[in-house]
Amino acid sequence: MFTDESPNKPSLQHTVSRAQPVIDSLSLILGPIADSNEHSDNPAMSLLHNQTISRDIMCRLRLATSGSGTDDLCRWLYDTFQSNIADLQLVVISYIPTLAGVYLSRRNSSKETFSGFEAVLLALYSHEMVIRGAEACIIRIPNNICIPGASESGKTNGKGKATATEPDSIEAMVSPALEPCNTVRATKRGLIVSVALDLYYNNISLMPVCSKIEFCEFCIIWAGQGELAGAERLDEEEDNAQEEEEENAEEKEEDVDKKKEHKQKNDRCNQVPLPWELFQSVLRILGHCLLGPTNSKELKEKALKAAKCLHARALRDFDSKAMLASRSLVRLGDMIEEPIPELQPSEITADPSELEALRASIFSK
Repeated sequence: MFTDESPNKPSLQHTVSRAQPVIDSLSLILGPIADSNEHSDNPAMSLLHNQTISRDIMCRLRLATSGSGTDDLCRWLYDTFQSNIADLQLVVISYIPTLAGVYLSRRNSSKETFSGFEAVLLALYSHEMVIRGAEACIIRIPNNICIPGASESGKTNGKGKATATEPDSIEAMVSPALEPCNTVRATKRGLIVSVALDLYYNNISLMPVCSKIEFCEFCIIWAGQGELAGAERLDEEEDNAQEEEEENAEEKEEDVDKKKEHKQKNDRCNQVPLPWELFQSVLRILGHCLLGPTNSKELKEKALKAAKCLHARALRDFDSKAMLASRSLVRLGDMIEEPIPELQPSEITADPSELEALRASIFSK
């Protein structure tokens, strides 16, 4: 039987006593709205799931003046994450979609330095580097593509020599070993942001829905406005595929090519670079938003829309890895939306004569 005098109680009180001054300092930035967490048993977790405060912080991070070295909110996020209070670190992690989204969008179209955003991203990067221990992230994939029977032991070739067995699994490197970074260089920007997104993904089950929706919206922005139209056109083409093949196929292709070329010229200068290390981190998060356990219909719709936009972007960039990965995610999303037909009892019940014929054919072999 557990009582109130359990060993975990003092540690919780100690965590709350450490977290409360940090939360009080946020009140100096947001105003009295943050005071609603004062009477909570766990103020940090209450702050994590407070939608009013979350929207306020997201809006402030989107301001045109945000992200500078003098930004008080970026300073609070940096100091809070460095406090090593686990619950408060989750609060900072929940704003990674907004931090990364605003930073990548502005950094690509502006020559200004956003040292406030970069300081938070570097803190997240350093934290993940310590967790990984300077080792690459490697996964093992079951080797299901090998030829049947090729890995059987004792099998010999025509010369009487035993053939080499196929490995049971194949190693694939998801992320290389991380090196210390003190500044965000252009060549390392995609990697640093991807590491922050990996940290978000590792804690995604604890993230509020509004944070995940925010991430999906930024994915649509990263893909480019032209890709948004391309994703909508992709839906229309799939719904009316047979009709379009029969009527005016050549005229439609010319029209689509002209529109695509015009949109490419307008969007090319503003599109956010999406290297593979960043693209795969984005797809992992979208996969959880789309296929993970959630009751939010809005989240699933946003995630599927973002996946289609990224697939259209991959097609335009001729990125084979991104094309295959995003297309697989889009197909999985489409399968979820399709209703599963219910089998009628008449369809399940088989004719006895057919069963006897099948039985006879089996035993005759």
